[in-house]
Amino acid sequence: KKPDRTPYTPPRMKLKQLVGELQGVQTWRHPKSELEQYPTPPDIAAHMLLAADAEDGLEDALVADLGCGGGVLGIGAALLGAAHVLAVDLDPAALEVAAENVEEFEVPVSLLGCDVVQLAMRSGPEGAPSGVADAEGGADAGAAGGAFDIVLMNPPFGTRNESHGADVAFMQAGLRLCRPGGAVYSLHKTSTRPFIAKKAAEAGGEASVVAELRFEIPRMYKHHRQPSKDVAVDFWRVQRGGGGEEEE
Repeated sequence: KKPDRTPYTPPRMKLKQLVGELQGVQTWRHPKSELEQYPTPPDIAAHMLLAADAEDGLEDALVADLGCGGGVLGIGAALLGAAHVLAVDLDPAALEVAAENVEEFEVPVSLLGCDVVQLAMRSGPEGAPSGVADAEGGADAGAAGGAFDIVLMNPPFGTRNESHGADVAFMQAGLRLCRPGGAVYSLHKTSTRPFIAKKAAEAGGEASVVAELRFEIPRMYKHHRQPSKDVAVDFWRVQRGGGGEEEE
């Protein structure tokens, strides 16, 4: 009798390979300055995803990508084995590009056209959503209320008049959409570090800066005066309280 063979498990994707994959994700054709739409560079996205995977495990996880744009974070999470990703954006044009990317990569990502703050507010006291449906009408957007294992985002920095406070609003929405013990991974300007830490604690999150990064912003809008600008950003992990040690 032949001995039982251990099923083959594909090796986890390495940084260089993941960056290469994410370079194929298309972004906005006509970005909107009032929404502070800046694409997450593939290298930063890859570092975020691998850090989230190492700490919380993306494989078989239920993941949300808030303010998804072209979907680079959500698609990356799916490539790393997420069971399902719900990618949310207010901008129909961004979702159109995201839909093309999802089709190209053939990953388990559903798209939802919705304000992320309104989505989080629809969650009931027990985390159950009220009547949210995804853009394709198929995936269970009912997973959207306090059920996500990991929430990923590159939110507006919230420093322009049109988007003032959006950075904190996104972070708070992400925490509300997490299950107890789930985690939000997000980028925020380093200059706002004390403020973000304070607001995370007020929202019941346990926050830590994973890394300080340099985020290159290309010249995209009329108010930009330089060909590009490096902005110091903090990469945060904010864990929602209430998680226990019990396994489901």
